[in-house]
This record gives sequence, structure tokens and C-alpha cells, in this order.
Amino acid sequence: MRLSDRTSQFFDKQTTTFLAAVSGVMSAVVIAGLVYFGVSYRPKIRFDDDRLDAKREAIKQTAEKGALIKTYRAEDVASRQMHFTYQRKIQTGAYLLFVSLFVFAMSMRRLAALTAPTPVPVRRGEEVDEAIERDRAMVSVVAVTAPVVVAAFIGVAWSRQAPEPAKGRPTPKGMIVAAQPTVPDRLKWPTFRGPTGQGIAPEMDLPVSWDAKTGENILWRTEVPLPGNSSPIVWGDRIFLTGANLKERKVFCFDRATGKLLWECNIQSGAVLGNDFEVYRDTGLAASTPVTDGERVYAFFGTAELAAVDFSGKQIWVNWFGPPHSAYGLCTSLRLHKDKVILQLDQGGKRKPKSVLYAIHPADGKIVWQTGRKVPASWSSPLLIKTPEREELITCADSFAISYDPTTGKELWRADVLGGDVAPLPVYADGMVYTVTESAQLSAIRTGGTGDVTKTHVAWTFEDGLPDCASPLTDGKYLLMAAAGYGCLTCVDAKTGKGLWQQDFPDMFWSSPTLVGRRVYISDIPGKTYILGLSDTYRSLGKGDVGEKVFATPAFVDSKIYLRGERHLFCIGKKQ
Repeated sequence: MRLSDRTSQFFDKQTTTFLAAVSGVMSAVVIAGLVYFGVSYRPKIRFDDDRLDAKREAIKQTAEKGALIKTYRAEDVASRQMHFTYQRKIQTGAYLLFVSLFVFAMSMRRLAALTAPTPVPVRRGEEVDEAIERDRAMVSVVAVTAPVVVAAFIGVAWSRQAPEPAKGRPTPKGMIVAAQPTVPDRLKWPTFRGPTGQGIAPEMDLPVSWDAKTGENILWRTEVPLPGNSSPIVWGDRIFLTGANLKERKVFCFDRATGKLLWECNIQSGAVLGNDFEVYRDTGLAASTPVTDGERVYAFFGTAELAAVDFSGKQIWVNWFGPPHSAYGLCTSLRLHKDKVILQLDQGGKRKPKSVLYAIHPADGKIVWQTGRKVPASWSSPLLIKTPEREELITCADSFAISYDPTTGKELWRADVLGGDVAPLPVYADGMVYTVTESAQLSAIRTGGTGDVTKTHVAWTFEDGLPDCASPLTDGKYLLMAAAGYGCLTCVDAKTGKGLWQQDFPDMFWSSPTLVGRRVYISDIPGKTYILGLSDTYRSLGKGDVGEKVFATPAFVDSKIYLRGERHLFCIGKKQ
């Protein structure tokens, strides 16, 4: 029996009609479901809704925080789980739609063949125009295959992996970038949390009080033209910031002495943002802190654009890493390792991660190496450390702290110590890496291991007063954490993991603490900065207030504090 005969036997007119009807109804039901979830998704999934805001306010107003904090955390986790449930439903619907439309199209094609009229002889003069018949056939083919093509595009749009970055606008050949004068180390704050990336600064003659309303110890303030939560970086007499909205992404350069805006560079790239691209309110599009090597400024935005700008304000190159896949937006900060810009771009969900660690050449934006990461989206940033044995690049995401060789991108070790939405950065001191997130624990991990070190190198863990956003601070003896969901500072013995003290505050912390000499400076969201000693007991040393919200972490250079508020950049120092 020939194959065509077998097909005719199993797919007769009755069976084919049944398949066409079932697949057609299924396609209609799936389309209706996708429309429903697509419409209901936006208003339902809001992690910063009024209900949670009310819970936060209630926590501030009561002394008995324990029960309220547990309720707040449970509702916050539930809203996040709902978000990912919606994503899975929409993605599953896209796959079902593809299959059902394909079956429907093939059934209709088979049905058309079964119901075709029996050929009859054509008399001379009654021949059918072959061109017309070809046109009719083409229309039929398009009518049948168009839904399948549309469904395929839907499936591809939901399942595509992180693309190679699109390059654009390199430095024209022959362009000469002026060499920058030598800058002493005391005038450098080149990356997020300072030269070490851990919020450590030398002793400085800084004030322990300031007030923007009265002008006390406010040396200058200047308005920042675009919104952003990125922190300021400093190189010599220049301060660099980023700002962004859906229309433009910019790098700003301010004069450190006066606050005057020297230049701004509007980043131009080939980025294409779809109509469904949304900006998460708390993160925005300029949450990532830039980095500088004294020759160029490298800035990353929530649109997944990475750009290099020289010190005269000219764009050198830009890469676009494709549409972002992150529930809360992108806010990873950049690092520099010798002749490489390091970008930790963690995206996607746990079932289908799209995370990649990149090392990029600073002169032309070309990728030196890239390493795929089987972890979901995170909002942390990498940390470069130097142990007695080697250099390491430490990253944090659900569920692992992972160390890489910064020269090659090869994984060195990993520890299963994290979970949930990971935002705090790791810190390092005296042979120990410390990682933490609110949904897991604070962990102390000994360096020098290989492979999975979860059972062999985790020295101790701690589970109280954990931060959501702010990164921890350690000097090797003490470790300080600032909780975001409620105002609380927790100090732990860095050697043993023993809790030393906790102190409650009226408001939440997103800004990370900085140790200047032996003083800790940390700003809460309303804009108050608390100064305290790092010791066995809590000791308040002073307080400042800039009168507007603060999410960024300040830079400390030459006995000055450069603090970004919601609208302004402030210079704080002792008035002569």
C-alpha cells in the first residue's frame, strides 16, 4: 500500500473535519485566554502597590514590628510569585497556540483536497487562464499559512535567548582622545562603592551634621536633568552620573568644585524597545552606576544599552544586548578588570535563564569572553577580589554565589547559599566572602575552593535582619547590614557570625553603608544620613538631611561627600 493510500485511509473526510473543528475551537480558546491574561497582567502585577506601601508605613509606626514584618514579607513574596505565574501562563499559551493553529491549517489543507471536485474534460475554447489559477492558489496558500507564521513569531518572541549585543557608532578611525592628567588616588572614586567596590574609604575630615533647608555644610547643589538611581563616581575634578527615560539615555559630567554641568552625552544606539516595554517605577532606566578608567566612562542602562563616552563627552561605542527580561528592570553596576569592562547581565526565570557574564574590551566594545550562567534574573553586581592564591570575580544570584577567573571567565567555585530576588552585592575580607539576601541568609564562605564548596567552605550563616537591597559592609572584624523592608541596622561578628546588636530606624534603607575611617555613613530613603561607629555596640555620631529621597550610595572624595538625591546632586563638607 502506498503512503498516500495509507494517509487517505486514516485521514478520511470525517476524521479530518473532526480535527479541524477541535483545533479551531482550541485556537479560539487559547487566543481568548492570551488576550485575558495580557489585559489583566498590567494592573494586577504591581510590586509597589498601595497595600504594601500601607504595610511599610504601619511597620514604621509600631514598636511591635515582628508580626507586621512577617505579613509584609509574605504578601510581597506572593505578589512576586503571581507575576511569574502570569508569565508562565502566557508563554504556555503561545506554545499551545502554535500547535493548534498548525493542526488546524494542515487539517484544512487535507479537507480541501478531499472535497475537490472530480476533474472534467475541458473543451477547446474553455481553457482556464493558468495565471488566474496560480493567483488563486497563492491566495489559498497565504490564507492557510499566515496564521501559522504569526503563531511562530509569537513562540519565538517568548522563547528567544539573550542575543549577541548589537554594535553601533564606534570611534571614527583616526580620532585622537586627549590624554588625561595624572590623578592622585585620593581623588578617585571610579565605581560603585568606591575603589574597592566594598564601601571602604580612608579617614577624612567630614562633617557629622548637615541640613539642606538651612544650608548647614551644604557646599553646593545642582539639579540633575534626568531621573536615575545610579550613584556618582569621581575622577579628579569631574563627577559622572547617568540619567534616563524612555526617550533618552544620558551620561552627565559635573565640575567637582562648583557642581556646574560641564557636558552631557545622549547615547545613540540601534536599540528597539517594543510597545510592551515597561519601566519599573522603583528601578527606572538609570539605576546602574557607571565606571571609569580615567580615559572613558562606561555606562549601562535599563534598556540593556552599554556605552563608552570619552572625557570630552563624545560617544565612543555602544552595544545593545537585546530587549531586557527582568521583572524589576536592570540595575547591575559595572566593574573594571585591567583591560576589561565586566557586566553581569542576569535575566530570565529559573526554568529558562538568559543570564550571561561578559568581559568587554574598553577601547572598541568587542567581547573578550562571555560565560553563560544557569541562574535567573538578579539585581546584584560583581565584586573583584584578590586572595593570596589568585584574583576572583564573585557574583550572586538565586541560588548560588559563583566565583570566576576574571581573565578567562572560567568558573572556579560555587556555593548554594542564596535564594529569591538577589540584589545585595557580596563583600570580602580576610579570606572570607560574605553573601546575603533577605530570602535566604547571610553566609561566610572561605575562598580557595574548587567546584561545589557548599558543604566544605561555608564557615557560618546568620538569619536575622537581612537586607533586601542594600549591600553589607565589613572591615573583617564587624559586618553591618541595612534592611530595606523596615528600618533596621544589624551588626554581626564577621569571624564567628554572632549577632552583636540591632538598631531600629524610622525609615527604610536602599543606599548601601560606607565606612570612612571608623565612621559609618548610611542614608535612608527620605534623605537622612546616619553617622555611627562600627563597634561592639551601637553608637550614634551624628545625622544629616538633604530633604529629598535618596536611593543612591554617595561618593567620598577629598573630605567631601557627593550625594545624589531624587532631584539634585549635593556636595557636603565642612564650611570654612
